[in-house]
Amino acid sequence: MPRPPLARTKILLAARQIVERSGAGALTYDELATVSGLTRGGITYHFPTKDDLLRSLLDDDIKQWRASEQASRPSNVDPALAELIGFIRSHTSEDESKRRFVAGMLSAAVHQPELLDSCRSEIARQRGDQRWDEAGLKCYLLRLAAAGLFWEELFQLHPLPTKVRKQLIALMERKAEQWSSTEPTAETATTDAEEQHKNR
Repeated sequence: MPRPPLARTKILLAARQIVERSGAGALTYDELATVSGLTRGGITYHFPTKDDLLRSLLDDDIKQWRASEQASRPSNVDPALAELIGFIRSHTSEDESKRRFVAGMLSAAVHQPELLDSCRSEIARQRGDQRWDEAGLKCYLLRLAAAGLFWEELFQLHPLPTKVRKQLIALMERKAEQWSSTEPTAETATTDAEEQHKNR
């Protein structure tokens, strides 16, 4: 696979820097030319419109999230559990650059929801083999908890003490290990029996 042109990479790095610092609204071709050191014509050659640039930024960000999740996976466990733990760790990592970028992109995404199409596709890809039995729902609950913590911290809604935050993440990982098992647990069997009894 050929490497992307150096100028294109330079433009995306500069654009991300602007978004992290001042938000997507500040991402103009003039500002991008100043930060990247490239000409406006050189920028529009790779990104004819601002929407093209924003979509490419989001695509690039998705690749970074994937890499973060992959790097966070433990190597000595079942692949499905490793993927879940990688998701939890990636979403709860204290990566200020990632948070600033997401915050900077929010207004653009709210005003142009179609910009998030690549994010929707990525989530659909991740959920392609999602099971909706009790074990699958429990794993999905942990994904929601990790994503919820990310968004709560992004908006600084209710900062957790450092010790409590670590305990919460450790609890998520322990539950991931307990709940990702394909074998029915006593708790699952009890719940299933109760559900069957109610449906009679």
